[in-house]
Amino acid sequence: MPAAAAAAAIWAWLLGCAVHVVSASSAFSQAKEILISGGQECRPHSQPWQAALFDGSFLFCGGILVHPQWVLSAAHCFQESYTIGLGLHNLSAQEPGSQMIEANLSVLHPDYDDPQLANDLMLIKLNKAAVESDTVRTIRVASQCPVPGTNCLVSGWGQLSDGNLPQVLQCATITVVSELFCHNSFPGLYHPSMFCAGGQDIRDSCRGDSGGPLVCNGTLQGLVSWGPNPCGQLNLPGVYTNLCLFTKWIQQTIQNN
Repeated sequence: MPAAAAAAAIWAWLLGCAVHVVSASSAFSQAKEILISGGQECRPHSQPWQAALFDGSFLFCGGILVHPQWVLSAAHCFQESYTIGLGLHNLSAQEPGSQMIEANLSVLHPDYDDPQLANDLMLIKLNKAAVESDTVRTIRVASQCPVPGTNCLVSGWGQLSDGNLPQVLQCATITVVSELFCHNSFPGLYHPSMFCAGGQDIRDSCRGDSGGPLVCNGTLQGLVSWGPNPCGQLNLPGVYTNLCLFTKWIQQTIQNN
């Protein structure tokens, strides 16, 4: 795919709140919506750090429990307040062990750049600490940066490859690609705070998965940021915030608030 075509086919993974756009500036907005494409239902509660961000009853982004009172998500998912769902699998059922907690404080990374989505992360403080259990657990942020060829798991309730939205949490295994491949896939849009995974087949994050986890070797390596529109295109990977670069900021933000 020519560079111009690649740049014109991007999304940012927001559900409902996301805006589809085309053209270098408009193309980037199109890249702002995400869901799991080509995946399958996760084993229930196998991703106990997975959070769901609700505006009322409307799910619009994912998140990750990194501390009993803090959820990490994409900065482009920012709102003034949230209802955070933890321990969820089937969104249409009241599941035993699930927790719904209000949150009114968000801390965006100071270098977050909208619309480029550089440094696309924020921390959300829950109004009360989550109770950890078999279905609700924190995950450690990776201190080592991703290695090309590593297989990782992405999860979320975002759009499926058929365009429908799932009721149950979806998972897909995707492979980290090189920085050069990522840069060449999205010329003019790639930023060093990002890395890419996928593009080997239709398995991809997609619209609605924004802010959700990419887990590699048992640690949180990335969070869903943006990608090609439509998602799941061969040789066009999804783009993730490279969390190994932000471990100090995450730790200090939690300590200072």
